[in-house]
Amino acid sequence: MFYCDAHCHLMPDDVFMKAYDLGVKSFFVNATIPDDWQKIADLNKRVLGIHMCVGVHPWFVDNLPPDWSQRLEQFLKEYPNAMVGEIGLDATRPFYPLQKKVFQTCLEIASRYRRKVHIHCVKAWDDMFEILGQYRDVQALFHRFSGDEVIIQKLRMFNAYFSVLNGRFIDIIPDNRLLLESDAPDGLGDPARIPELAKTLRLDIAYLQQNLELFLYDV
Repeated sequence: MFYCDAHCHLMPDDVFMKAYDLGVKSFFVNATIPDDWQKIADLNKRVLGIHMCVGVHPWFVDNLPPDWSQRLEQFLKEYPNAMVGEIGLDATRPFYPLQKKVFQTCLEIASRYRRKVHIHCVKAWDDMFEILGQYRDVQALFHRFSGDEVIIQKLRMFNAYFSVLNGRFIDIIPDNRLLLESDAPDGLGDPARIPELAKTLRLDIAYLQQNLELFLYDV
């Protein structure tokens, strides 16, 4: 049995290695800008347990190279196990119309290559549902989820999964759709804290591993 950090970002190799030695043997590492996509691939070659996720974070849509979508497609062709993330919508940030356009393009590509997506959504649920409705074949994980029961029920129509870094929402998330994340280097700061978080929330390691396998192999 082992733990998974369902959402984190690029960090030094030894951070992942330390967490690995403590039982966290699976990491969904998200790259948020095109310049970091190759770094994810390089990390995957050096460190065990890395799941590559490449995308465009809604905070960084204003400075994309003209060929970013072609580069994303090429990456997914080269790495058949790579996922798409971190992508999404954030209505508290600028360039919101552009966010929606970039998000939709990422979903189109994910759908075409049959890849799962890792989504950031802040105060943009109406637009999120409208856009996701066009891509019901795409399996989504909502990271650092911060919605309510109504949103949960709507997202169940999309067979969504959810990752959290505290206990605030675990009572309303369906049992077989819950994963834990560190969102490191922010959030909890270190993937090595995942076992401690599971203990604090009284979540069994076998239960969490079962949910991880459901997400990875659910089609």
